[in-house]
Amino acid sequence: MGDIWHVGLMVLVYIWFPKVSAQNLIKTPRDQKTEHTLLINEVNADSPGEDTSEFVELYHTSGQTARLDGYYLVFYNGNGNRAYKVLNLQGKVTNSQGLFLIGSSSVNPAIVIPKNTIQNGPDAIALYYGKGNYKEGMSVTSYGLVDALVHKTKKTDRADTLVRVLTPGRDAFLEDSTFRTMDESIERCRGEDSQWIFQVAMPSPGTDNHCILTSQLNASAVLISEVLAASSSEDFEFIELQGPHSTMLRDIILVLIDGQTKDIYFTMDVYGKTSLDGLLLIGPAQSKTSVDLPFPENTTRPVVRGGPKAIALYRGNSSSFVPGKALPVTGLLDAFVYTSNEEPNPELLEILTPGRPAYKEKRHQLGDVSMNQCNCCSVTRDSLSYVLSRPTPGKLNDCPSKRFSQTLSFCLHVADCQEWLLKSEDILMTLVQALDGSCSCGISAAYFKEPKAACQDLGLVFTTLLTAKSEDQLSSLLLAFKTFLETPGLVSFDRRNITVESSCFKDINVPDLPPGVPSEIPEGTQEPSVQVAKLLINEVNPDNPGRGEDAEYIELFYTGRTRFDLQGYWLVLYNGKNSRAYQVLDLSGHHTDELGYFLVGSSTMSPASMIGLPPNTIQNGADAVALYYSNTTLYAVNMAVTAEGLVDAVVYTSQMLEKADQLVKVLVPGQSILYENDSHSTEDESLSRCHSLSTKLQSSFQVTMVTPLGENSCSSPSAPVPPAIRISELCLAGSTTPHHFVELEGKPGTSLGGLSLVFFLGKEGKARASIPLRGIIGATGLFTFALDRGHGHGEADGHGPGMWSVFKQIDGTNLTSKDFSATNEGSSAIAVYSTSLIPGGTKATSENLVDALVYTCEPSKAGGHLDFLGPSYAVPCKDDR
Repeated sequence: MGDIWHVGLMVLVYIWFPKVSAQNLIKTPRDQKTEHTLLINEVNADSPGEDTSEFVELYHTSGQTARLDGYYLVFYNGNGNRAYKVLNLQGKVTNSQGLFLIGSSSVNPAIVIPKNTIQNGPDAIALYYGKGNYKEGMSVTSYGLVDALVHKTKKTDRADTLVRVLTPGRDAFLEDSTFRTMDESIERCRGEDSQWIFQVAMPSPGTDNHCILTSQLNASAVLISEVLAASSSEDFEFIELQGPHSTMLRDIILVLIDGQTKDIYFTMDVYGKTSLDGLLLIGPAQSKTSVDLPFPENTTRPVVRGGPKAIALYRGNSSSFVPGKALPVTGLLDAFVYTSNEEPNPELLEILTPGRPAYKEKRHQLGDVSMNQCNCCSVTRDSLSYVLSRPTPGKLNDCPSKRFSQTLSFCLHVADCQEWLLKSEDILMTLVQALDGSCSCGISAAYFKEPKAACQDLGLVFTTLLTAKSEDQLSSLLLAFKTFLETPGLVSFDRRNITVESSCFKDINVPDLPPGVPSEIPEGTQEPSVQVAKLLINEVNPDNPGRGEDAEYIELFYTGRTRFDLQGYWLVLYNGKNSRAYQVLDLSGHHTDELGYFLVGSSTMSPASMIGLPPNTIQNGADAVALYYSNTTLYAVNMAVTAEGLVDAVVYTSQMLEKADQLVKVLVPGQSILYENDSHSTEDESLSRCHSLSTKLQSSFQVTMVTPLGENSCSSPSAPVPPAIRISELCLAGSTTPHHFVELEGKPGTSLGGLSLVFFLGKEGKARASIPLRGIIGATGLFTFALDRGHGHGEADGHGPGMWSVFKQIDGTNLTSKDFSATNEGSSAIAVYSTSLIPGGTKATSENLVDALVYTCEPSKAGGHLDFLGPSYAVPCKDDR
């Protein structure tokens, strides 16, 4: 062996679903400054009554999870221009859509504030970043200012100083209480020139802003928002328009056209006042749902008929439109062409919606779903902006949301890639047709956002954000996408047969399962479809502290959140040593509680189990819990593990070195065993479903505190966070060289502030030393610390690439080579934590862990409490170096 031994970590990075990487990535504030930024997204400072629905919503423009370290939210009183409340956002993170909510408990915020905290105005809310001395009582300042909103509830109110300092050139914004009879908020939207603007809107805390831009609506007066066609005169039918709120509409004509003959078969003048949401409902006078503007008397019904048909809005009056005559080409405001089977007249399409196909309303019967405009109001005369959804007359449309989203990516094997870069829309439409053919779920182009194409290695990579209206619908669409990728053969694009695969990279092992997608449809259950509820394994607690093991349990959950009959379901517990069932429970005759929960557990535990078990029944692992559904198969004790009738499964262990390969292979193929880490809590812990409602997906679970028959105690963010800083290299010097060092790797410019480097030693896995870090990653992306054995436990300092930083002596235990050298007993580890100084003797934990490296010079004696930090690397013992 040489004098110096290096432990190097090499990482192969590849892209599968970019969204998975994206939503897990937490941007540092320094990155945010250059790439994206944090903004005040929505404010409700004045809610009716006792102000119990106030909130401030922040939004990170990446649309992804982002750290809020270094940010402060400051509330200013316009009377005196001083801060009346300051919130330090250190340690907080946005959700996976980039949203972060502060407010009354009624809006389910990340930070709860007492009711009536946010003053009505004239006041201000300001967002700062940096090391300023932000505290209550301070005078208003622009130092470190990132964003601000000066607001008021009365037109006569003034806040000149707040405006001058925080938003120069932009007046205080009026939260107009007359906008809605219930409640309103101030929301941020993109204006016509792509600049951010504020406007009054219906409150939407924790979800996408409505952003129905009044300025755009004024430009076109009114748009076709929702259409419900009918098949008989008895069915309810309507056309809903959308325009500026509380505005009188006049000099507008509604025209209905036969899609094959191009003949006008119905016209009427549109007049009336839009609602507080800008809606005007047109329909039959005699119906259970009241309309704003009824069809004319003696009108033959149904008026809004099945396709091919067209709806158009023109300026003018109905006297200029004669049934049976050709359509005018001027004065057109908006148009929508739809069909069921037959293609409409191509000339009609070119007149009303040039360059766009007719909307395909694929459904089994008319009247059950409506056609909804879901890109309001940036586009008009575009069938691609509509989706099929439940009818919402008089209300805003039920549209897909980024709250339920996943980035999809696939490769087209084409030789002329540059030519295909211009065909993103054609590729998207082919994808839509393929997915709808697979799931028959009425998906349309409006479900997809931000389509992109790029040339790469073997062809063209197409990437787009798939949105949905629920977790279940998203799972169904992802399953359809998985089928699309796995179906052998060619796909027709632009009359050409093209090979489609998951990746354009050579020699890349693609994961078996897209994140969030079950591996197969459980036998005996129906295929997932829109908003289908299901029974899942929700929480497992197999290992209690002490010897009693009298609080073990398995919790099932029905996602419909109502009482659910368990007829035909079985719960089977498997032993990992022989892969056979050691306990089988027939759940027929039982049902969940009114909230969808069902508890199987120790008979002495509280709350009481629906099925009681003797203490110490559920084995600690490596074992498995499996949920089956079958009315024909009988499951029995000592049977071999099977996937027949499998609905859901969890394979787990409480000891890192234990395995259950056969259980994993059959129940959750291609995945890893779950580790119930007892270092998570000094009391009891469980494996809880937190990240997904997908079945047979191990990554859906995380270790949490126990919550039997209650909402799981999931931490935020909802997805595992990969490190922004990695341990790249550790050098353990021999006796002939003085150099010991640790090399960190990260994005150039990343700050090390708030991180600690911790040294663990021995089988008990306790911290031997801890050092707070400071400085920034240099231009090379590397930062090197010299571990000088002559210096003590102290701070790591540095400023640039290749910087060798010596640990400066501070109070505490001296840091010597003994603190990080490989031990003959058990393992050693170095770890980076996103927290302050960790006291010596602290037990290793996964909480706040950024990255870790475990090493030993005696692999045969390795193991213990450091195993959960990662794989152990073998290095020479000190005397062998």
